[in-house]
Amino acid sequence: MSTSSYRARKWEERRHLIGGLILMSLLFLGHYMPVMLTLVLMVIVTWMAIISFGKIHRALILSVMGFLIPFGIMALRHWNGSGSVVLGIWESAELSLEVSVLVTMVACAIAWVRKILHSKQAGFDEVIGAFNLYIWIATIYACLYTVISKINPQAFLLHDVLTKGIDIAAMRRNFNELYYFSFVTQTTLGYGDIVPVSHIARSLAISQAIIGQFYVAVVLTYILNLWIRDLGKHVDKIPESSAHGKQEHPTHSSRSE
Repeated sequence: MSTSSYRARKWEERRHLIGGLILMSLLFLGHYMPVMLTLVLMVIVTWMAIISFGKIHRALILSVMGFLIPFGIMALRHWNGSGSVVLGIWESAELSLEVSVLVTMVACAIAWVRKILHSKQAGFDEVIGAFNLYIWIATIYACLYTVISKINPQAFLLHDVLTKGIDIAAMRRNFNELYYFSFVTQTTLGYGDIVPVSHIARSLAISQAIIGQFYVAVVLTYILNLWIRDLGKHVDKIPESSAHGKQEHPTHSSRSE
């Protein structure tokens, strides 16, 4: 393996590890962080992947347009959402950033899946990348759920709103609640503390559960099979090299005699 390809594989491993750890840490620490900071961290993770894929110009256009278009629409609507929902300039900026993260992640995920399915061999970085992409899918759906809930506050029924009397507007602004719901849906845990009510929310939840199971059964299994096969080839080479060394040893001894 050349030095450049070795460095590229090491960069891929570090990117997958750092990106996966950032997204997973948001499940534990996101509740204590401002939503805008959470979204900025997601933007950083997304752009790490963009640099790796080399789709910088296309992704830059998607990211910028993904922010400017919804922000411009909300400005024309005087920061009002659907019906009587008033978002304000700050929450409209959050909504626009969520859309920007969403469209950029979707574009990168499509390129990522194509790369995975065209792989003929898999190393440790591909295995980490396949696991990281699973987290990306949950993040994409979390952005979708948040956009829907900000447009329609009645799209999701949150159990805490009923039992603890929490303000539904505050729950609607909390991206981390729907980030948690996205993972619960994708893993088909279905605790029931957050329930999709509107038609679009239910449809997305069902599609996420299907995609999540399909991904594990097909894509992740495909990468793991490639990785196990490559490990088997490396293991087979070890006895062959040892046997070859033993055959050369007597020849060397006979020459010395």
